[in-house]
Amino acid sequence: MKPLIRQIARLLGAAFIAVVIGALPVAKAAVPTDIAERLRQTAGLWQTSIEQQKQMQQFNGNTPSTAMAGDMNRRVYSSMMAQAVMEAITRNPADALDVTNAAIDAAPDLKAGILQNLSIAFPTMGSTFAGATQAVRPIQVVTAAAGRAPPAIGQRGEADLVAAEVIGDTGDDDPLEGFNRAMFGLNDILDSILLVPIARAYRFIMPETLREMGRNFFQNLNEPVVAINDLLQGDFSNAGVSVGRLAVNSTVGLFGFFEVAERLDLKEHPADFGQTLHTYGVGSGPFIVLPFFGPSTIRDTVGSGIDTFLNPLSYVLDVETRMYLKVSEIVVKREAVLDQVDELRKGSVDFYSAVKSSWQQKRAQELRKGEPPPAENIDALFADVK
Repeated sequence: MKPLIRQIARLLGAAFIAVVIGALPVAKAAVPTDIAERLRQTAGLWQTSIEQQKQMQQFNGNTPSTAMAGDMNRRVYSSMMAQAVMEAITRNPADALDVTNAAIDAAPDLKAGILQNLSIAFPTMGSTFAGATQAVRPIQVVTAAAGRAPPAIGQRGEADLVAAEVIGDTGDDDPLEGFNRAMFGLNDILDSILLVPIARAYRFIMPETLREMGRNFFQNLNEPVVAINDLLQGDFSNAGVSVGRLAVNSTVGLFGFFEVAERLDLKEHPADFGQTLHTYGVGSGPFIVLPFFGPSTIRDTVGSGIDTFLNPLSYVLDVETRMYLKVSEIVVKREAVLDQVDELRKGSVDFYSAVKSSWQQKRAQELRKGEPPPAENIDALFADVK
């Protein structure tokens, strides 16, 4: 009798445990509301673009241009999906795998591109992304916190202070972040597959001495623009320095290939029309990442266009020659920062934010013409020191 009772008790116990386990909530991945919605919208746009690509292929046939357009389209949407994941990771790195899986589930065709972009942006998290699969757990959407409030002035780092100096306020310094991250991803892809290989080949072929001469040459070509902007800013002292640099380096320095003016204490300094607008009190406008051109502001974008018209070479050289010079200048400048960009990428959790902060600090220094930050910003750095 007792063995029978024990057997019944075991069966009832097993049944009870099974019921309890079945009633437990399934562990769910937490994806912020805005990120989940962004992933859904981007995936929807990707599906729409696929249909458009099919229609284009039916109309034009399977041409190389159609295939190239399709490949570029895939890269762009992979980047946009990855940018949404990056934003979630910067908020909470622990959610990296869950949000990555959510992105892959929303657009499984883009899995390879999403993982490639994430591995580039977060090189130290490669093992995490390697575990991402299309099979995801049920997603529990959690309400995202309200807009990120800026830290108190005493808690702001030097990068924040410099950024505030560029944007002219202490509020949201990146209202176009969604667009900017998409363009940043596109530029990063183009840079990786096109510009970086050319810049590395240029470094391999040319010895350092010749590369330095190339940098000197293009700096000298820009001296007329620097001098004109110095005059527009009423900075006659620096205007004289710029004219002197142009005269010395163009003659004794053999068209600017040799930096001779520095030896005569004619120091190089930055000046452009964006800086000129700044001296007249024109606000910078929002930070923006331009396709193919990279980080800028609305003010600096306008200024760059005007600088082209201010350059006397625009009226002397033909269009083809100016294009050759511009392409060469881009390669020379990219080679000069190859190592710095690689180090920034490896040392940053969010490559986009790191590049933005670096650009803002450099631009703030240019706007001050190398002068130290205002005293109130220095004081703010030590606001918490008792």
